[in-house]
Amino acid sequence: MTGELPAGVAFDVRTFGASGDGRTDDTAALQRALDAAKPAGGVVFVPPGIYLTRGLRLYSRVHLRGAGGDLSVLRLHPGANSAILETDGFDELTGTRGSGGACYFSIRDLTLDGNKPANERGGYGLRVYGYGYELNEVIVHGCREDGVYSEWGNAAELPAPSHQMEARLTAVRSHDNEGHGLNFNGPHDSMFVNCLAFENKAIGFRLAGDSSGASLVNCHGWGIRQDVAFDLAAPAISCVNCYADLNGGVGVRISARDCRWVGGTVLGGNHDGPGAEIGIQFVAGATQDDPSGAVVDTKIMNCATAAVDFGADRGLSTVRANLWQPGVFDKAGRQVADTGRGWIGKPHPATRVELTQGMGGSAKNLVIEPSFVLLPEPPPTPPLDGVRLFARTQDGKTQLCAQFPGGGVHVIVAE
Repeated sequence: MTGELPAGVAFDVRTFGASGDGRTDDTAALQRALDAAKPAGGVVFVPPGIYLTRGLRLYSRVHLRGAGGDLSVLRLHPGANSAILETDGFDELTGTRGSGGACYFSIRDLTLDGNKPANERGGYGLRVYGYGYELNEVIVHGCREDGVYSEWGNAAELPAPSHQMEARLTAVRSHDNEGHGLNFNGPHDSMFVNCLAFENKAIGFRLAGDSSGASLVNCHGWGIRQDVAFDLAAPAISCVNCYADLNGGVGVRISARDCRWVGGTVLGGNHDGPGAEIGIQFVAGATQDDPSGAVVDTKIMNCATAAVDFGADRGLSTVRANLWQPGVFDKAGRQVADTGRGWIGKPHPATRVELTQGMGGSAKNLVIEPSFVLLPEPPPTPPLDGVRLFARTQDGKTQLCAQFPGGGVHVIVAE
Protein backbone atom coordinates (compact mmCIF):
# COMPACT_ATOMS: atom_id res chain seq x y z
CA MET A 1 0.00 0.00 0.00
CA THR A 2 1.09 3.61 -0.44
CA GLY A 3 2.28 5.60 2.55
CA GLU A 4 -0.80 7.88 2.46
CA LEU A 5 -3.25 4.98 2.64
CA PRO A 6 -2.96 2.81 5.79
CA ALA A 7 -3.45 -0.91 5.30
CA GLY A 8 -6.86 -2.22 6.35
CA VAL A 9 -8.45 1.23 6.07
CA ALA A 10 -7.77 2.36 2.49
CA PHE A 11 -6.95 0.46 -0.64
CA ASP A 12 -5.18 1.90 -3.71
CA VAL A 13 -6.38 0.20 -6.91
CA ARG A 14 -2.88 0.46 -8.40
CA THR A 15 -1.62 -1.82 -5.63
CA PHE A 16 -4.11 -4.44 -6.84
CA GLY A 17 -2.79 -4.24 -10.40
CA ALA A 18 -4.91 -1.54 -12.06
CA SER A 19 -3.00 0.38 -14.73
CA GLY A 20 -5.28 3.32 -15.57
CA ASP A 21 -3.71 3.65 -19.00
CA GLY A 22 -7.02 3.71 -20.93
CA ARG A 23 -6.10 0.53 -22.86
CA THR A 24 -5.77 -2.29 -20.33
CA ASP A 25 -8.84 -4.11 -19.02
CA ASP A 26 -8.66 -3.16 -15.32
CA THR A 27 -11.86 -4.94 -14.25
CA ALA A 28 -10.26 -7.71 -12.19
CA ALA A 29 -7.85 -5.37 -10.40
CA LEU A 30 -10.56 -2.85 -9.55
CA GLN A 31 -12.86 -5.57 -8.24
CA ARG A 32 -10.05 -7.04 -6.11
CA ALA A 33 -9.67 -3.66 -4.41
CA LEU A 34 -13.41 -3.40 -3.77
CA ASP A 35 -13.52 -6.97 -2.46
CA ALA A 36 -10.61 -6.27 -0.12
CA ALA A 37 -12.56 -3.39 1.44
CA LYS A 38 -15.79 -5.38 1.76
CA PRO A 39 -15.27 -7.23 5.10
CA ALA A 40 -14.65 -4.21 7.32
CA GLY A 41 -15.41 -1.31 4.99
CA GLY A 42 -12.93 1.36 4.00
CA VAL A 43 -11.76 3.67 1.24
CA VAL A 44 -10.90 2.43 -2.25
CA PHE A 45 -8.74 5.07 -3.92
CA VAL A 46 -8.63 5.55 -7.70
CA PRO A 47 -5.58 7.67 -8.63
CA PRO A 48 -5.59 9.83 -11.77
CA GLY A 49 -6.00 7.80 -14.95
CA ILE A 50 -8.54 6.22 -17.29
CA TYR A 51 -9.51 2.76 -16.09
CA LEU A 52 -11.22 0.53 -18.65
CA THR A 53 -13.65 -1.73 -16.82
CA ARG A 54 -16.58 -4.04 -17.19
CA GLY A 55 -19.28 -4.17 -14.51
CA LEU A 56 -18.04 -3.64 -10.94
CA ARG A 57 -19.84 -4.60 -7.71
CA LEU A 58 -20.03 -2.04 -4.91
CA TYR A 59 -20.62 -3.01 -1.26
CA SER A 60 -21.98 -1.51 1.93
CA ARG A 61 -19.61 0.81 3.82
CA VAL A 62 -17.13 0.89 0.94
CA HIS A 63 -16.18 4.41 -0.12
CA LEU A 64 -14.89 4.85 -3.67
CA ARG A 65 -12.67 7.91 -4.02
CA GLY A 66 -11.09 9.48 -7.06
CA ALA A 67 -8.60 12.33 -7.35
CA GLY A 68 -11.14 14.59 -9.08
CA GLY A 69 -13.79 14.27 -11.76
CA ASP A 70 -11.45 15.30 -14.56
CA LEU A 71 -8.61 13.11 -13.33
CA SER A 72 -9.99 9.71 -12.23
CA VAL A 73 -12.18 8.07 -14.87
CA LEU A 74 -13.88 4.69 -14.90
CA ARG A 75 -14.69 4.00 -18.57
CA LEU A 76 -16.96 1.16 -19.64
CA HIS A 77 -15.04 -1.43 -21.66
CA PRO A 78 -16.10 -1.74 -25.32
CA GLY A 79 -18.82 -4.36 -25.65
CA ALA A 80 -19.47 -4.67 -21.91
CA ASN A 81 -23.01 -3.28 -22.30
CA SER A 82 -23.43 -3.22 -18.50
CA ALA A 83 -23.48 -0.79 -15.61
CA ILE A 84 -20.04 0.53 -14.69
CA LEU A 85 -20.94 0.30 -10.99
CA GLU A 86 -23.77 -1.72 -9.48
CA THR A 87 -24.56 -2.32 -5.82
CA ASP A 88 -24.33 -5.80 -4.38
CA GLY A 89 -27.57 -7.77 -4.93
CA PHE A 90 -29.10 -5.27 -7.36
CA ASP A 91 -30.60 -7.87 -9.73
CA GLU A 92 -32.21 -9.83 -6.90
CA LEU A 93 -33.60 -6.80 -5.05
CA THR A 94 -34.84 -4.48 -7.77
CA GLY A 95 -38.62 -4.45 -7.95
CA THR A 96 -39.09 -5.99 -4.49
CA ARG A 97 -39.61 -2.71 -2.57
CA GLY A 98 -37.78 -4.34 0.31
CA SER A 99 -35.64 -2.66 2.97
CA GLY A 100 -32.43 -4.54 2.11
CA GLY A 101 -29.65 -3.51 -0.20
CA ALA A 102 -26.30 -1.80 0.03
CA CYS A 103 -26.03 0.97 2.61
CA TYR A 104 -23.70 3.68 3.92
CA PHE A 105 -21.37 3.63 0.93
CA SER A 106 -20.19 6.63 -1.07
CA ILE A 107 -18.69 7.65 -4.40
CA ARG A 108 -16.73 10.86 -4.69
CA ASP A 109 -14.50 12.86 -7.03
CA LEU A 110 -14.49 10.71 -10.15
CA THR A 111 -16.09 10.25 -13.57
CA LEU A 112 -18.17 7.36 -14.86
CA ASP A 113 -17.84 7.32 -18.66
CA GLY A 114 -20.43 5.05 -20.34
CA ASN A 115 -18.47 4.95 -23.62
CA LYS A 116 -21.72 4.62 -25.57
CA PRO A 117 -20.17 4.49 -29.06
CA ALA A 118 -18.56 1.18 -28.06
CA ASN A 119 -21.56 -0.15 -26.09
CA GLU A 120 -24.50 -0.08 -28.46
CA ARG A 121 -26.67 -2.64 -26.66
CA GLY A 122 -26.76 -1.01 -23.23
CA GLY A 123 -24.91 0.51 -20.33
CA TYR A 124 -25.48 2.56 -17.18
CA GLY A 125 -23.15 4.69 -15.14
CA LEU A 126 -24.40 3.62 -11.70
CA ARG A 127 -27.24 1.34 -10.59
CA VAL A 128 -28.21 1.27 -6.92
CA TYR A 129 -30.63 -0.70 -4.82
CA GLY A 130 -29.91 0.66 -1.38
CA TYR A 131 -30.06 3.53 1.05
CA GLY A 132 -28.06 5.92 3.20
CA TYR A 133 -25.44 6.50 0.52
CA GLU A 134 -23.69 9.61 -0.73
CA LEU A 135 -22.58 10.81 -4.18
CA ASN A 136 -20.38 13.90 -4.21
CA GLU A 137 -18.68 15.60 -7.18
CA VAL A 138 -19.43 12.66 -9.45
CA ILE A 139 -19.65 13.11 -13.25
CA VAL A 140 -21.66 10.55 -15.24
CA HIS A 141 -21.84 10.85 -19.02
CA GLY A 142 -22.06 9.03 -22.31
CA CYS A 143 -24.15 6.08 -21.10
CA ARG A 144 -26.29 4.09 -23.50
CA GLU A 145 -29.08 4.06 -20.85
CA ASP A 146 -29.53 6.08 -17.62
CA GLY A 147 -26.62 7.91 -16.08
CA VAL A 148 -27.71 7.15 -12.50
CA TYR A 149 -30.50 4.76 -11.53
CA SER A 150 -31.49 4.42 -7.87
CA GLU A 151 -34.22 2.36 -6.22
CA TRP A 152 -35.27 1.32 -2.75
CA GLY A 153 -38.37 0.29 -0.79
CA ASN A 154 -40.85 2.27 1.25
CA ALA A 155 -39.78 1.44 4.81
CA ALA A 156 -40.70 4.33 7.11
CA GLU A 157 -37.54 4.02 9.20
CA LEU A 158 -34.77 1.59 10.06
CA PRO A 159 -34.23 -0.07 13.43
CA ALA A 160 -31.68 1.49 15.76
CA PRO A 161 -28.79 1.95 15.66
CA SER A 162 -29.17 3.62 12.29
CA HIS A 163 -28.34 6.83 10.46
CA GLN A 164 -31.56 6.33 8.48
CA MET A 165 -32.28 5.82 4.83
CA GLU A 166 -31.93 9.09 2.93
CA ALA A 167 -29.42 9.31 0.10
CA ARG A 168 -27.49 12.54 -0.40
CA LEU A 169 -26.39 13.72 -3.84
CA THR A 170 -24.20 16.81 -4.07
CA ALA A 171 -22.75 18.36 -7.24
CA VAL A 172 -23.57 15.30 -9.36
CA ARG A 173 -23.44 16.02 -13.10
CA SER A 174 -25.17 13.60 -15.45
CA HIS A 175 -25.19 14.45 -19.14
CA ASP A 176 -25.32 13.18 -22.72
CA ASN A 177 -26.82 9.84 -21.73
CA GLU A 178 -29.31 8.04 -23.97
CA GLY A 179 -31.72 7.45 -21.08
CA HIS A 180 -32.48 9.66 -18.07
CA GLY A 181 -29.81 11.74 -16.41
CA LEU A 182 -30.89 10.90 -12.85
CA ASN A 183 -33.60 8.23 -12.63
CA PHE A 184 -34.41 8.23 -8.93
CA ASN A 185 -36.94 5.78 -7.46
CA GLY A 186 -35.83 5.83 -3.82
CA PRO A 187 -34.82 5.98 -1.10
CA HIS A 188 -37.50 8.44 -0.03
CA ASP A 189 -36.74 11.79 1.66
CA SER A 190 -33.39 12.02 -0.13
CA MET A 191 -31.54 15.28 -0.84
CA PHE A 192 -30.09 16.74 -4.04
CA VAL A 193 -27.95 19.88 -3.86
CA ASN A 194 -26.25 21.74 -6.76
CA CYS A 195 -26.80 18.88 -9.23
CA LEU A 196 -26.91 19.16 -13.05
CA ALA A 197 -28.68 16.98 -15.59
CA PHE A 198 -28.34 18.14 -19.17
CA GLU A 199 -28.52 17.01 -22.78
CA ASN A 200 -29.88 13.57 -21.89
CA LYS A 201 -32.14 11.92 -24.43
CA ALA A 202 -35.02 11.29 -22.00
CA ILE A 203 -35.55 13.19 -18.71
CA GLY A 204 -33.01 15.19 -16.75
CA PHE A 205 -34.27 14.68 -13.17
CA ARG A 206 -36.86 11.90 -12.86
CA LEU A 207 -38.30 11.48 -9.35
CA ALA A 208 -40.66 8.51 -9.30
CA GLY A 209 -41.45 5.23 -7.52
CA ASP A 210 -40.54 5.38 -3.83
CA SER A 211 -38.70 8.71 -3.97
CA SER A 212 -41.48 10.61 -2.17
CA GLY A 213 -40.36 13.51 0.00
CA ALA A 214 -37.14 14.10 -1.94
CA SER A 215 -35.76 17.63 -1.75
CA LEU A 216 -33.88 19.34 -4.61
CA VAL A 217 -32.06 22.63 -4.03
CA ASN A 218 -30.19 24.70 -6.64
CA CYS A 219 -30.46 21.97 -9.28
CA HIS A 220 -30.38 22.71 -13.01
CA GLY A 221 -31.81 20.67 -15.87
CA TRP A 222 -31.30 21.81 -19.45
CA GLY A 223 -30.71 20.81 -23.05
CA ILE A 224 -32.43 20.51 -26.39
CA ARG A 225 -32.23 16.69 -26.27
CA GLN A 226 -34.18 16.36 -23.01
CA ASP A 227 -37.94 15.81 -23.30
CA VAL A 228 -38.48 16.94 -19.70
CA ALA A 229 -36.09 18.79 -17.40
CA PHE A 230 -37.79 17.84 -14.08
CA ASP A 231 -40.38 15.05 -13.77
CA LEU A 232 -42.11 15.07 -10.37
CA ALA A 233 -43.86 11.70 -10.42
CA ALA A 234 -43.72 10.81 -6.70
CA PRO A 235 -45.61 12.53 -3.88
CA ALA A 236 -44.26 15.51 -1.96
CA ILE A 237 -41.21 16.24 -4.12
CA SER A 238 -39.83 19.67 -3.23
CA CYS A 239 -37.77 21.79 -5.67
CA VAL A 240 -36.39 25.05 -4.26
CA ASN A 241 -34.48 27.58 -6.37
CA CYS A 242 -34.10 25.09 -9.22
CA TYR A 243 -33.74 25.96 -12.90
CA ALA A 244 -35.61 24.22 -15.71
CA ASP A 245 -34.04 25.41 -18.95
CA LEU A 246 -35.72 23.86 -21.99
CA ASN A 247 -35.67 24.08 -25.76
CA GLY A 248 -38.76 22.15 -26.74
CA GLY A 249 -40.48 19.71 -24.39
CA VAL A 250 -41.50 20.41 -20.80
CA GLY A 251 -39.69 22.25 -18.04
CA VAL A 252 -41.47 20.81 -14.99
CA ARG A 253 -43.94 17.94 -15.27
CA ILE A 254 -46.11 17.23 -12.21
CA SER A 255 -48.08 13.99 -11.94
CA ALA A 256 -48.16 13.34 -8.17
CA ARG A 257 -49.76 15.04 -5.19
CA ASP A 258 -48.29 17.67 -2.89
CA CYS A 259 -45.28 18.55 -5.06
CA ARG A 260 -43.62 21.97 -4.85
CA TRP A 261 -41.68 24.15 -7.26
CA VAL A 262 -40.75 27.29 -5.33
CA GLY A 263 -38.50 30.10 -6.54
CA GLY A 264 -36.09 29.44 -9.35
CA THR A 265 -36.89 29.84 -13.03
CA VAL A 266 -38.49 27.98 -15.91
CA LEU A 267 -36.98 29.24 -19.18
CA GLY A 268 -38.03 28.18 -22.65
CA GLY A 269 -36.16 28.71 -25.88
CA ASN A 270 -39.15 29.79 -28.03
CA HIS A 271 -38.67 26.47 -29.75
CA ASP A 272 -40.75 26.54 -32.92
CA GLY A 273 -40.02 22.98 -34.02
CA PRO A 274 -42.47 20.06 -33.90
CA GLY A 275 -44.17 19.36 -30.59
CA ALA A 276 -45.02 21.58 -27.66
CA GLU A 277 -42.84 23.73 -25.43
CA ILE A 278 -44.46 24.09 -22.02
CA GLY A 279 -43.10 25.51 -18.78
CA ILE A 280 -45.14 23.71 -16.08
CA GLN A 281 -47.42 20.83 -17.03
CA PHE A 282 -49.93 18.87 -14.95
CA VAL A 283 -50.44 15.33 -16.26
CA ALA A 284 -52.49 12.40 -14.96
CA GLY A 285 -50.80 10.37 -12.25
CA ALA A 286 -51.16 6.96 -10.66
CA THR A 287 -54.40 7.69 -8.77
CA GLN A 288 -57.51 9.75 -9.43
CA ASP A 289 -56.22 12.40 -7.00
CA ASP A 290 -52.89 12.87 -8.79
CA PRO A 291 -51.76 15.56 -9.28
CA SER A 292 -53.29 17.69 -6.53
CA GLY A 293 -52.12 19.96 -3.76
CA ALA A 294 -49.20 21.35 -5.74
CA VAL A 295 -47.50 24.62 -4.80
CA VAL A 296 -45.88 26.54 -7.67
CA ASP A 297 -44.37 29.99 -7.15
CA THR A 298 -41.86 30.92 -9.82
CA LYS A 299 -40.86 32.90 -12.92
CA ILE A 300 -41.75 31.40 -16.31
CA MET A 301 -40.34 32.87 -19.51
CA ASN A 302 -40.25 32.39 -23.25
CA CYS A 303 -42.13 29.06 -23.59
CA ALA A 304 -43.42 28.91 -27.15
CA THR A 305 -46.62 26.94 -26.48
CA ALA A 306 -47.65 27.96 -22.96
CA ALA A 307 -46.25 28.82 -19.55
CA VAL A 308 -48.66 26.46 -17.75
CA ASP A 309 -50.69 23.50 -19.01
CA PHE A 310 -53.34 22.79 -16.37
CA GLY A 311 -54.35 19.59 -18.19
CA ALA A 312 -54.93 17.01 -15.45
CA ASP A 313 -54.90 19.37 -12.44
CA ARG A 314 -57.00 17.71 -9.71
CA GLY A 315 -57.29 20.78 -7.52
CA LEU A 316 -56.26 22.07 -4.10
CA SER A 317 -53.15 23.58 -5.71
CA THR A 318 -51.68 27.08 -5.67
CA VAL A 319 -50.07 28.21 -8.93
CA ARG A 320 -48.41 31.64 -8.89
CA ALA A 321 -46.07 32.75 -11.64
CA ASN A 322 -44.65 35.94 -13.11
CA LEU A 323 -44.71 35.41 -16.86
CA TRP A 324 -42.84 36.71 -19.86
CA GLN A 325 -44.38 35.08 -22.92
CA PRO A 326 -43.58 37.07 -26.07
CA GLY A 327 -44.34 34.39 -28.69
CA VAL A 328 -42.01 32.87 -31.27
CA PHE A 329 -39.41 34.97 -33.07
CA ASP A 330 -37.11 34.10 -35.97
CA LYS A 331 -33.35 34.67 -35.98
CA ALA A 332 -33.85 38.20 -37.30
CA GLY A 333 -36.01 39.07 -34.31
CA ARG A 334 -39.33 39.09 -36.21
CA GLN A 335 -42.33 37.58 -34.47
CA VAL A 336 -43.49 34.59 -36.52
CA ALA A 337 -46.19 33.29 -34.16
CA ASP A 338 -48.08 34.81 -31.27
CA THR A 339 -48.24 31.48 -29.47
CA GLY A 340 -46.65 32.55 -26.21
CA ARG A 341 -49.78 31.91 -24.18
CA GLY A 342 -49.85 32.12 -20.43
CA TRP A 343 -51.84 28.92 -20.04
CA ILE A 344 -53.73 26.16 -21.78
CA GLY A 345 -56.42 23.94 -20.29
CA LYS A 346 -58.53 24.86 -17.30
CA PRO A 347 -57.42 24.85 -13.68
CA HIS A 348 -59.53 22.82 -11.28
CA PRO A 349 -62.19 24.94 -9.49
CA ALA A 350 -60.39 24.27 -6.19
CA THR A 351 -57.01 25.55 -7.46
CA ARG A 352 -55.83 29.05 -6.71
CA VAL A 353 -54.16 30.71 -9.71
CA GLU A 354 -52.23 33.93 -10.18
CA LEU A 355 -50.53 34.16 -13.57
CA THR A 356 -49.56 37.71 -14.44
CA GLN A 357 -47.74 39.13 -17.41
CA GLY A 358 -47.90 42.85 -16.76
CA MET A 359 -50.99 44.27 -15.14
CA GLY A 360 -51.75 46.45 -18.16
CA GLY A 361 -52.86 43.57 -20.38
CA SER A 362 -55.59 41.79 -18.45
CA ALA A 363 -56.25 39.37 -21.33
CA LYS A 364 -52.84 37.82 -20.66
CA ASN A 365 -53.43 37.41 -16.94
CA LEU A 366 -55.33 34.71 -15.07
CA VAL A 367 -56.23 35.26 -11.44
CA ILE A 368 -58.60 32.81 -9.74
CA GLU A 369 -59.46 32.80 -6.05
CA PRO A 370 -61.64 29.72 -5.37
CA SER A 371 -64.91 30.41 -3.57
CA PHE A 372 -65.79 28.82 -0.28
CA VAL A 373 -69.06 27.29 0.88
CA LEU A 374 -70.82 28.02 4.18
CA LEU A 375 -73.21 25.20 5.02
CA PRO A 376 -76.18 25.91 7.30
CA GLU A 377 -75.34 25.35 10.96
CA PRO A 378 -76.45 26.51 14.41
CA PRO A 379 -75.34 30.07 15.29
CA PRO A 380 -72.00 30.35 17.13
CA THR A 381 -72.37 30.40 20.90
CA PRO A 382 -71.49 33.73 22.62
CA PRO A 383 -69.33 35.18 23.93
CA LEU A 384 -67.44 35.79 20.67
CA ASP A 385 -64.06 37.47 20.27
CA GLY A 386 -65.11 39.08 16.99
CA VAL A 387 -67.73 39.06 14.26
CA ARG A 388 -68.47 35.58 12.89
CA LEU A 389 -70.06 34.72 9.55
CA PHE A 390 -72.32 31.70 9.38
CA ALA A 391 -75.19 30.31 7.31
CA ARG A 392 -78.53 29.16 8.71
CA THR A 393 -81.88 27.92 7.46
CA GLN A 394 -84.91 30.01 8.48
CA ASP A 395 -88.43 29.12 7.29
CA GLY A 396 -86.90 26.87 4.66
CA LYS A 397 -84.68 29.65 3.28
CA THR A 398 -80.89 29.89 3.55
CA GLN A 399 -79.52 33.08 5.11
CA LEU A 400 -75.96 34.43 5.30
CA CYS A 401 -75.60 36.04 8.71
CA ALA A 402 -73.14 37.96 10.84
CA GLN A 403 -73.13 37.48 14.61
CA PHE A 404 -71.59 40.16 16.82
CA PRO A 405 -69.75 39.69 20.14
CA GLY A 406 -72.85 40.63 22.13
CA GLY A 407 -74.86 37.88 20.46
CA GLY A 408 -76.84 39.98 17.99
CA VAL A 409 -77.40 38.47 14.54
CA HIS A 410 -77.63 40.50 11.34
CA VAL A 411 -78.91 38.89 8.13
CA ILE A 412 -76.63 39.95 5.31
CA VAL A 413 -78.45 38.23 2.46
CA ALA A 414 -81.22 35.66 2.15
CA GLU A 415 -82.88 33.57 -0.54
